[in-house]
Amino acid sequence: MTDVLCPSCSAANPAGSQFCEACGADLFPGGSGGAATAGGPRDSSAAGVAGRLTPPSWQSGGLPAQHATGDGTGPGPSGPAPVSAGNVDPAALPSPQRAATPAPPIAGEESPLDIGWTGVVPGGTNPYDAAPVSVPCVACGVGVYADGYCDNCGSKEPNPRDHLEESPAPWVAGVSDIGRRHSRNEDALALTAEAEHGSRALLVVCDGVSNTTDSDKASLAAVRAARTVLDQPLAVGAGTPEATAAAAVKRLGDAVAAASKAVVAVAGPEDPAPPSCTFTGAIVVGDTAYVGNVGDSRIYWLPDAGPGARQLSRDDSVAADRIASGVERKEAETGPMAHSITRWLGSDQPDDVTPHTQVVTLAEPGWLLLCSDGLWNYCSEAADLRALVTNTLAAGTAPEPLALARSLVDFANNAGGVDNITVALARVGPPPEPIVVAAQASEAALPATDPTPSSAEVAPADPRKPAGPDTPATPDLAGSTQQEGGSRGDIHG
Repeated sequence: MTDVLCPSCSAANPAGSQFCEACGADLFPGGSGGAATAGGPRDSSAAGVAGRLTPPSWQSGGLPAQHATGDGTGPGPSGPAPVSAGNVDPAALPSPQRAATPAPPIAGEESPLDIGWTGVVPGGTNPYDAAPVSVPCVACGVGVYADGYCDNCGSKEPNPRDHLEESPAPWVAGVSDIGRRHSRNEDALALTAEAEHGSRALLVVCDGVSNTTDSDKASLAAVRAARTVLDQPLAVGAGTPEATAAAAVKRLGDAVAAASKAVVAVAGPEDPAPPSCTFTGAIVVGDTAYVGNVGDSRIYWLPDAGPGARQLSRDDSVAADRIASGVERKEAETGPMAHSITRWLGSDQPDDVTPHTQVVTLAEPGWLLLCSDGLWNYCSEAADLRALVTNTLAAGTAPEPLALARSLVDFANNAGGVDNITVALARVGPPPEPIVVAAQASEAALPATDPTPSSAEVAPADPRKPAGPDTPATPDLAGSTQQEGGSRGDIHG
């Protein structure tokens, strides 16, 4: 029998073939395909077409690795075997109509027909997922890291989470740093932003509870899960500001629930200290920010001028409870159990983890700042923090989110770096005007180079956390000097 040439790619196919085995094109685009099916019914059932539909070229080569599903013919290795001219008589196969081969889709718009597809993953790539092919050794400068060690001098590769920077758009950026006292970075951040300045952005910062197991994994799982939820269009209902605000507040609650579920998944069976973390999240749409938090990581609004600097989040901590009862802030934030949090995310979280939320109109130029306590330890008051930003810019730091976030992390490290430090910033409005004379900052905003803690600032050792490099006996916190606490009622974020 004469081979049939494919009209699309000119490949030779066995006589009676209905589709090209090379490219999947219909060999009989205008007809029935041969005498075997002429005048007969076309079986369009799943059984009739199983194993015969050739995936379009983009489906077999353009999907991320996590969407791979065996050989592409079914739900996995156990799926139906592919049908070819070698094991089935092609003439016996029906010839269903086929749509034209689809054009390659835009990256991220995977086909829902792909078995295992769970929807477009929002947020795109981020530094946590980056896997450089070769990284120069920081010790010898000659070799590169292979399997975690330098192939020239054998030095161990630094953990990329020790210092991580992310800037999805010029007006949004964040930096997370290990600090000077911890052996690992238990903070995590996740950001998303549209390119147009001031259009739409999402910022999430989570701080792992350091005296629980795998707190670094918990915070990372939490920020990723929360960002996935937040990075979905808001259902605005009637389109009124009230409807949009209600949708955003609900979305923040959904993000907390997703983050909590992700943290619980990190925990091992019967873990006596299951992983936990805090949560702060912000949705910025135009001149409005929708913010929420659980724990003691914070959100600040720092306008360039005027008296409007303020903390938008509400701490879930013993210190916050004491301040609410009338205790002066400095005393509450430097006394015993100052960093003991009262709500957190994890398998043993309190019954109610509904986030504290606010809807804020950003009517003037300024900075929306999310941070872990590694920064606000040294500069707690919103007015002092704005003065710190003003002086930092006056000292020559570029008025850009990434540059400013780096400088704020450097400030915390220079002040002691007792905890991990994470800073995420969104710039609202045009860049600030060049500053000629630095604003006068308070003492809290400009701590001494070598602050000496008072007797009230030296916390008792945590009975659940043995002394070591992560638990200095005399932490030198300038703004809040409580050592990390113990479990539940005495948890540090």
